[in-house]
Amino acid sequence: MASINLEKEVLEALQCIKNGENFIIEGGAGSGKTYSLISLINALTEELPNIRIVCITYTNNAVAEILSRIENKNLRVSTIHDFIWSLIGKYQNEIKNVLIDLINDEGEKSFKKPKDYGEDLICEEYFKDLYVDYDEYYAITPNDKKIVKISHDHIITIAEKMFERYKKLADILKDIADCIFVDEYQDTSPLVADILLKHLKGSSKKNVIGFFGDSMQSIYDNGVGNLNQYSLTKIVKTQNRRNPRVVIEVANKFRDDGIEQIPSEDINAPNMENGTIREGSIKFIYGDDTDDFIWLRGKEIFESWDFFDGKQTKELRLTHKYNAEMAGFKDLYNLYNADLIITLISKIKEKIEKSNLDDDKTLEELAVEIKPKFKNIDLLDEINRNDTYHSIYSVLKDMTWKNAYKKCKVNKESLMSYKLNGISGKYEANTYRDRILRRLDLLEEVIELYEENKLNDLLRITKFSILNRDDKLYLKQAIEYLVKDDDKRIEDVLVFAKENRLLDEDELFSEYISNTGFYLWERVKKIKFQEYRKSVSYLKEFSPICTQHSVKGSEYDNVLLILESDWNKYDFNTLFGKGSSKSTVQIRTKKLFYVCITRAKRNLIIYLTTQDPEILEKAKEFFGEENVLSAASIT
Repeated sequence: MASINLEKEVLEALQCIKNGENFIIEGGAGSGKTYSLISLINALTEELPNIRIVCITYTNNAVAEILSRIENKNLRVSTIHDFIWSLIGKYQNEIKNVLIDLINDEGEKSFKKPKDYGEDLICEEYFKDLYVDYDEYYAITPNDKKIVKISHDHIITIAEKMFERYKKLADILKDIADCIFVDEYQDTSPLVADILLKHLKGSSKKNVIGFFGDSMQSIYDNGVGNLNQYSLTKIVKTQNRRNPRVVIEVANKFRDDGIEQIPSEDINAPNMENGTIREGSIKFIYGDDTDDFIWLRGKEIFESWDFFDGKQTKELRLTHKYNAEMAGFKDLYNLYNADLIITLISKIKEKIEKSNLDDDKTLEELAVEIKPKFKNIDLLDEINRNDTYHSIYSVLKDMTWKNAYKKCKVNKESLMSYKLNGISGKYEANTYRDRILRRLDLLEEVIELYEENKLNDLLRITKFSILNRDDKLYLKQAIEYLVKDDDKRIEDVLVFAKENRLLDEDELFSEYISNTGFYLWERVKKIKFQEYRKSVSYLKEFSPICTQHSVKGSEYDNVLLILESDWNKYDFNTLFGKGSSKSTVQIRTKKLFYVCITRAKRNLIIYLTTQDPEILEKAKEFFGEENVLSAASIT
């Protein structure tokens, strides 16, 4: 093996594999853990061409990155859920046996009985002719549909129970994988750790499990966090290849695992300039209002920042709510997340399920009966006072409850369900996306194809045809009308697109807005089309604004971090010795803060709404007195 250029951590991992020892490569942000993973796979492939390797990652993006950098026919790279399903999916009887136990277990609230089954314990007979499949939703359909769907959230639980019960699965997994590597292990379910480090011990066959990650970056509650309870050979990466010196030094102050990062010794590392670590800059700004930073953007402190370039500059906030307002799609976001009529429907439904209310009454009768409140206001009064709500409520209120409920379905997940597919390299909506948004997504694709000069692809998905120069001009003018940043409503745009052959007739869309999507359409159609386009830009991360959770794994030249606590799971005052006394909140906040500040490749500015002298004194300890500035003092 040509090991002369391998990192010492990779060489240590190779030795673990030769010794048959499970190991973990732990390293802080920017230490190149994925680079080490890829180097290790390449080194193993060179020395042992027939070695069978399974690499489990957290996202499709990571799958695509690893596959693009390795050539090995015996390497299998996939997300954990896809890999697990490929292992267990063919064992239908065993899946059903475990599923029956989980459904009958009163402690497993997420595994619900089929609606047509009644109160009895579910038995094997019900599942006899059904096929269990893996999908986005958990659903047990009536017998005539012949299918059961287990979702992303359920598959790991089922798999862990199967490995515990059916010891042969451990042999089967070891037969296809001499080595199993888990990237970003801290985000992996504890049940996956149990499968790999506990249940696989039931097989006498040999293989090695390797983990790559950083416990300080475990910002998801359902992740394992750390693997301290298992006996693993620990290999630590201390060099940082991403951050400038000042960020490395500050980030070290927030680690709680004894790992202290140092600048890379590689003169070609991304954070090196002329053979020396980049200095970088950090500023901690405090003020009276969260919006103070808006007028600060025009000041000298942000002179080199391009807030229109989401690839170079990112503004990080805790939740989507404020981001939606800043990114320009407040009304669209509120419709899906804070709509008063949808809230009313939800409260009535909740009351009906808990009480013996007569669901044959009208929506208005039930609303008056339960007198619902929302954030200490009378919900029905607020709806009737607001012209936007009152006009549509007057249509709904005399409907029977069942009919009104049927016409007012809004899935909160729908608006934000638009992610990058790491395999295809395209942004795609998943099945949470409702019919209205999917139709808008199709129109957005038409616009993008035109702007990318992919006219053949555009013509393929539309009924538009180009026979002469006039057709080209007509198409140009149509697209210009669509992209113009004005007050065009969504309804007007969709009508225009259909009349101008940019969208086909869609019977499913028409049926949807007449039935379950009735209320949603009545509200969406009046919202500006530009709000929709800005929401897509935000979701594609072209916007310079994003949530603090979504930025994990990314890096930018400039990072503006807004410390607000709109979520009771976080309290950024705890970073400075104040705020919540709950250890879970303190730990969760510190880890999220660490992830956010280590995204910066050059400049980091942190903003906190405070005038607390104790917090400011602590900030000076962390960032240096000269770097702690009042917003009012910046010129």
